[in-house]
Amino acid sequence: MTEEDAYKTAYIREKKARQLAEKLLEEKTRQLYDNVLNLEGVVAELKTTQAQLIQSEKMSSLGQLTAGIAHEINNPIAYSYSNLFYLSENITEIFKLDKIIQDNLPLKDNVDSMLRQYQSMRKEIDADYLITDIPSLLADTIEGVERVKKIVNNLKKISYKGDEAFTAFSINDCIKECIKVSANEIKYSMTINLELSDCGDVMGQPYDLNQVFINLFMNASHACSTNGILTITTTQEQDSVIIYVQDNGRGISEENILKIFDPFYTSKPVGEGTGLGLPISHGIIEKHHGTITVTSEVDVGTCFKIRLPLANPPIN
Repeated sequence: MTEEDAYKTAYIREKKARQLAEKLLEEKTRQLYDNVLNLEGVVAELKTTQAQLIQSEKMSSLGQLTAGIAHEINNPIAYSYSNLFYLSENITEIFKLDKIIQDNLPLKDNVDSMLRQYQSMRKEIDADYLITDIPSLLADTIEGVERVKKIVNNLKKISYKGDEAFTAFSINDCIKECIKVSANEIKYSMTINLELSDCGDVMGQPYDLNQVFINLFMNASHACSTNGILTITTTQEQDSVIIYVQDNGRGISEENILKIFDPFYTSKPVGEGTGLGLPISHGIIEKHHGTITVTSEVDVGTCFKIRLPLANPPIN
């Protein structure tokens, strides 16, 4: 092989190596940038949702969920942030390979020297490890962002007010969405049993009824210290849908059960309850042309019964 041929061969090898490094760098940088944008978008959505949660007294019960929600969101954000930090370091290392090539351009008699520097740096930064580690870091980060996004979407579904018009919707779907949001808070004290029958749609505003169900679920959680059981049952009776929300908590005395729908009455310690949750829930059910009643026994549990009219009642 002549000196000219050797030079051409080395040049071609160097060119392919540089193109490969540039392609890898471009792909990983683009993925990293897209991932950062996704994370920023999710955080922005979360901030918007948080503002919606505190804008009215109707949503006060959702404030009780913030600790559980923050915990669920903090974990994926924490390891996503950590991954982004390491990805930034890895990309910086890869830049060093490109710098060696750029510093030796145009290639002439210094090809062998450049290749030795390239191989030495590649070994120094452990490029083989970076090539396998970067996709793993990106996958874990995307998974974390998706987890946060899912939590935010669940919050948006139950907090979106929409317009004031009544629409037909599934009460079972409404209950399931509220369970998704409440579960982060009540899962530590209760087991949730869903016994949902195939029911017809009801007419109303899902946003308002979400408030009712979340309030009842949170009250049930507070009534059960440990080993609590929350049973939610739906059934259809003639022209109505019946919803039962039952717990095995400490129950309510006969004296206090007559007061629970009174504004500002609360059995919780000062500062832990507004006394407006159940009165507001009662008003919402009445607005939906329904009824809400309660039965309870001390040290046995409490059961709320809600009756709502069907959107399309059967014709006798």
